[in-house]
Amino acid sequence: MAKNDKILLDGIIDDRIDIKLPSNRRDEAFEYLAFEQILKDYDLSGDEIKSGSVDGRNDGGIDGFFIFVNGHLLTETESFTWPRTGSQLEVFVITCKHHDTFKQSPLDNLVASLSELLDLGIPSNELKGSYSELILKFRANLKLAYRKLSPRMSSFSLNFAYASRGDTSEVGESIVSRAEQIKTIAKDSFGSCNASFKFYGCSELIELHRRMPLFSLELPFLEVLARGERYILLAKLKDYYEFISDEGKLRRYLFDSNVRDFMGLNRVNEDIRATLEDEESPDFWWLNNGITILATSASLIGKSIQLQDIQIVNGLQTTESIFRYFDCGSNDKNDRAVLVKIIVSKDEVVRDSIIRATNNQTDVEIASLHATDKIQRDIEDVLKRSGFYYERRKNYYKNLGHLPSEIVTPLYLASGFVSLILKSPYRATRLKSRFMRSDESYNTVFSEKVPLEVWPKIALILKTTDEALERLRPTGTSANERFLKNWRQIISFLAISKLLGKFDFSAQDLIEINGDSPIINATEEILNFVSSSKPSILLGNSWKNNRLFIDLVKEVAEEFSVRNFDLLNKMYRFKLSAFENSKSDKTKPKVQVSEELVQEIDELLPPQPWKPGIHRVISKQLSCTTDQYFSAVSLLIKKGIRNHQKDGVVYDSDGNVICFDPDRVDPDTLELLDE
Repeated sequence: MAKNDKILLDGIIDDRIDIKLPSNRRDEAFEYLAFEQILKDYDLSGDEIKSGSVDGRNDGGIDGFFIFVNGHLLTETESFTWPRTGSQLEVFVITCKHHDTFKQSPLDNLVASLSELLDLGIPSNELKGSYSELILKFRANLKLAYRKLSPRMSSFSLNFAYASRGDTSEVGESIVSRAEQIKTIAKDSFGSCNASFKFYGCSELIELHRRMPLFSLELPFLEVLARGERYILLAKLKDYYEFISDEGKLRRYLFDSNVRDFMGLNRVNEDIRATLEDEESPDFWWLNNGITILATSASLIGKSIQLQDIQIVNGLQTTESIFRYFDCGSNDKNDRAVLVKIIVSKDEVVRDSIIRATNNQTDVEIASLHATDKIQRDIEDVLKRSGFYYERRKNYYKNLGHLPSEIVTPLYLASGFVSLILKSPYRATRLKSRFMRSDESYNTVFSEKVPLEVWPKIALILKTTDEALERLRPTGTSANERFLKNWRQIISFLAISKLLGKFDFSAQDLIEINGDSPIINATEEILNFVSSSKPSILLGNSWKNNRLFIDLVKEVAEEFSVRNFDLLNKMYRFKLSAFENSKSDKTKPKVQVSEELVQEIDELLPPQPWKPGIHRVISKQLSCTTDQYFSAVSLLIKKGIRNHQKDGVVYDSDGNVICFDPDRVDPDTLELLDE
């Protein structure tokens, strides 16, 4: 290690502390930096990096736990799109210590815990060690992924890393021996896995930090057809592989605007692979639709084209197939070519239109295309005018160098809308990205009818709340993130209720709040009140208990004379009682129905809320009984494809109101209107 590398690394950490990335605590800033650099090739967002942090009490010596399937981070197993064949499973287990040297004790702890954590045959309740819920959750995710992918797994790797501020050339023999022991434990647990252990010191982390994403690259070509700033060219497969690769790794950051994930070897990708492997096949571009690249400028230089601000917006399946073909050592002696279409435009509307069009030609989940919606662009514009940057495209503003305090994500903003506008802090706390899959949920939050001016206010309120909560949060990146998620919504909701003097405030009420000082003052008052009146629950999750939530709101109403608690209480209890009814035996199928009938009924069902009598219409159309209809709907609800509905009100799996029928339901009470 160079003598001054430690000074350089400490300077980088100082910069992170100044912008609170992820906080102003040195050990947390170092841990986040280590995760970010070790996993740099996966181009993770800030939220994704934080999601893999398991540092805290009973962490088994593990600070970071990341699972990747075909290069994509596994976070929500329920909504993850699992590949059908050709799966690659990669696991990173990272230990971070803000020490000047590499020490043996962290690896001693890791050896003890991994010996049983990696034995997936041991039930969680029979593990001898004490492990946090987070560690057990990630272990369960690993078990699920390994079991689900094992029939079609092409490779499995377990990557262990130990990061510190030390010098990797001075790692002691006993520490290296422990690292080898960890690799042995991994190989004994998974006979077919590739196990590695790597030490990251100051020099390694600085080297990774200096390696910046390259969005300006040169692509050699065989032939080109140009018309204005639009190009169609043929490039050798090998040249295209080198264009998309960086030291043997796929440049995933070039795909930020691409809405597809690599789906493994489905029928299309099997055909691509077969074509690549068959050296006697016709030229590759004859059989393949090719690649579409967006750029802000392009210039022809001899037999190559220089591109700026590259985004590969279509052809991810082809690109990953080509990458995998050459990455495993294959050659192309016939110098076959791939068709590449290049469109130059700086107009964001035009670029979004191209992304949507090129990704709408085959079967793509519509939720994946929401980033290009007009409402998303409008929100981005209105937030920018207020000093916030909206990451509707992952890492776009992060790569431009904007501060974390200035950046908001769609999920972050949506959770604030659910809490403040829909008056459901509980649901907002549990909101996950899969809500975007439901057109009903998405359109309820990101509605054209919502005044655009409310979005900057929601962002300001949430950021203000996070800043206030910062002084009370526990140590540890993962503990901090859970603390913020648990309390961000309830504190912000109570603060605005206190500021406006009522619980039933509207979007217009938020818009009319003048400046950020009133929000800051109200947030501090509420936080002081909660920390003094409920000190025992502040660091836990118990406020999610329905009774405690109502009690806390009632205390705030009495302490600060906030109006309309009874109305809020009535609405909240109504939806809870309705959800409790939904969990009765009525959700169980009364009669057996075929999968075919369930699918047919699902295709005929309109968006919820359904109008009265829809069961008779569909039953008649399919010549089935009403019992069969209700059994099929129960199965659809159980699978999460449809939502529970009672008296014109639609509820999610947690009993929170998603939407209601305005023709039948009173919007204030959620009760049926008088006939």
